[in-house]
Amino acid sequence: MKIFILSLLSFSVLAQVNILTTTTDIAWMAKKIGGEKVTVESLLDGSEDPHYVDAMPHWIAKVSRAQIFCQVGLDLEVAWVPRVLEKSGNKNIQNGEKGFCDLGRKVSALDKIKGRVDRSMGDVHAGGNPHYHLGPKFFLEAAEEIVDKLIEVDAENATYYLNNYDQLKKEFANLQTKIRSILKSKPNVKLMSYHKEFSYFVKEYGLNYVGEIEETPGVPPSAGRIARVSLLAKKKGATKALGAKTNPKAIMEKFKEISGVPYEMVDISINSRVKSYEDLMLSIAKAIVK
Repeated sequence: MKIFILSLLSFSVLAQVNILTTTTDIAWMAKKIGGEKVTVESLLDGSEDPHYVDAMPHWIAKVSRAQIFCQVGLDLEVAWVPRVLEKSGNKNIQNGEKGFCDLGRKVSALDKIKGRVDRSMGDVHAGGNPHYHLGPKFFLEAAEEIVDKLIEVDAENATYYLNNYDQLKKEFANLQTKIRSILKSKPNVKLMSYHKEFSYFVKEYGLNYVGEIEETPGVPPSAGRIARVSLLAKKKGATKALGAKTNPKAIMEKFKEISGVPYEMVDISINSRVKSYEDLMLSIAKAIVK
C-alpha cells in the first residue's frame, strides 16, 4: 500500500507542467495561472537588472528540463537568453516551438522606435518598452501568452487555467482601485525617473511625467547632463523622481542636490523584500506620493 501511495505521489509531481521563467514577475504570474498544475522557477531572483546579467552554467540544465520557457521579450533578455536556449539542447522550448513563451508578443507596447536602431542610441528596444509588468493592465495582456502556452501543452486542464486567469483579472481590478486611491492623495505630482522603467505605470494612471535623468538609455549621464536635466526639472516643476534600486544612487543624489527634487529608489521586481505583485505595485504608488 505504501509503495502504491508513493507511486501516486510521484505521478502527481511528474504530471505538473514544468515552467521556467527569466524573471520573478513572470514566475509569479505563471504560478497564479497554473496553480497546482505547474511547477515554476525563475532564473533571476529579482535583484538584478535583466538587461545585464551573465548566463550561469547551471541555468542550462534547468532549461533542458523545462516544458515551457517564458521570457519578458521585447529584447530585454536578448543578450543572454538565446545562448542559454541553444546550449540547453531542449528542442521544445526554442523560439518558435510550442514550449517557447514570449509574453511581449501580447502587449500593446509603448515607446516603440520608428526607423533604424543602432548601438549609438544606447539600450533601446525597437519593439517597445519591455517594462510592461509595471502597468497591471499591460501585464494582464502579457499573461494571455502564458494561458495560451499552458493550454497548448496541457489541453486537458484548459478550463482550470482559464478560470484562474479570470480570477486574476478580478484581483487586478481590486489592485488598480487601491493604486488609484493612493495616487489620489497627491494628485499634482510631476514625476521624473532615472530610466524609462515606469512608462506603463505613468500611462495607466495618467501621471504627469517630465522625463528621464538618463540621456542615453543604459549609459550613466555625464556631469553636464545631470546639471542640464536638473535645471529642466526645476523649470518644469518636477516634484518627485523615481529610480530602480539597480540604478546608481550617487547620480540620483547629485540630481537632487542641483534640482532640489526629492527621489525614491524602488524595487521594480518581486524579490526577497517584496514578496508579491500587489506589494510591488503598491510600494511604487506609495513612493510617488511619499
